[in-house]
Amino acid sequence: MTEHDTGAVTAWFDGRARLLDMPRSVDERGTLTPLDFPALPFTPRRLFTVGGVPAGTRRGGHGHRHGQQLLLCIEGRIAVRLVASGHSVSLTLLPDGPALLIGPGIWAEQCYEAPGSVLLVVASEPYDPASYFAEENGAP
Repeated sequence: MTEHDTGAVTAWFDGRARLLDMPRSVDERGTLTPLDFPALPFTPRRLFTVGGVPAGTRRGGHGHRHGQQLLLCIEGRIAVRLVASGHSVSLTLLPDGPALLIGPGIWAEQCYEAPGSVLLVVASEPYDPASYFAEENGAP
């Protein structure tokens, strides 16, 4: 599930940030979450995970000028704050919930709320720190 403080809304900032349901297969052996690249809203260029983060730690704190990212909570509980056009949205990603698609021009910060939380990030662009903006209201 995904908890968020915006009611039943699943898209923000004119659809540039939105929740995407992820197919899952759950049985007594665990949960399988496949990522079918052709079904994603962009062609993946990079994958990475963020784990081993002490509870209460904030990560991210930047936005991307051009690229898109898909955030999927693999384990634990990760609060996400998004800022664009002077507006802010907060939501929480959980392992059995949807993924969060973040488009260009949206500032994002993640807070790892539970010990052992792991985030999978699928990115549309290769790593390029010059494409980041750090200020909450510094979107292009």
